[in-house]
Amino acid sequence: MNMEKGNISGWSGMSDEYQEKSFISLTDIHLAPLSLGDQEVGLIDNFLGKRFLELGCGAAQNSIVADRNGACAVAVDGSSRQLYHALKLRVESNSNVELVKADLENLDWLKSESFDYVISMFALEFVEDIERFIAQCFRALHADGTFILSTVHPLSAFDWDHEKSQLIVSDYFNPPLEIWKDSKSENNPPNFTLFRTIGEIFTTISNAGFVVEKLLEPVAEHKMDRAKIPYGGQYWEPFRDRLERIPF
Repeated sequence: MNMEKGNISGWSGMSDEYQEKSFISLTDIHLAPLSLGDQEVGLIDNFLGKRFLELGCGAAQNSIVADRNGACAVAVDGSSRQLYHALKLRVESNSNVELVKADLENLDWLKSESFDYVISMFALEFVEDIERFIAQCFRALHADGTFILSTVHPLSAFDWDHEKSQLIVSDYFNPPLEIWKDSKSENNPPNFTLFRTIGEIFTTISNAGFVVEKLLEPVAEHKMDRAKIPYGGQYWEPFRDRLERIPF
């Protein structure tokens, strides 16, 4: 079974609920749920005139932010339903983001050294061949380009004890595979979330040729600071207790 294609099907099944219950800003780049966005963190210096590629874009909110700030943005996702929501937002925001349906494990069509920024927010965990994916990101960037990657923290693989408000970690170095199904497609094959240790991800990025300048573990902001949070909403609030203690 092609793991990513199965996950694409799963995301298409859960897309409507996810987009409805999540608040995702069209004015600030989101980096992690319930956490500060790039206006506060400052990873992107300047959008104006830059070529911007978003991989695993969902409804392309980050690409719309880039477009609104003067970038030429391309947003890629494998889920047709996610791209349906991206198209709606593109029209509503009067933006010019180019939307592309493509498999993240097959990015050979990307032109080499054609982007100033490549970003991917919470898509890597649904990709089986991360070495190939990271290598393609490196190839698509200009020599002085910037790669911004957010993915699930390996501690997300483990169960949260709600009564004690603590994490139960059995074996960090061999995190379990998460098997999940979307609520609308119970008869479909299961979907998978792949967890990697920080060391594995860092080594893969470094081996591809990248020089890592920042490594962040975002923390959930206090409820009173909602105005600073570009990624939250009803979908994420049930996880707040955990995300205030353990990175997502």
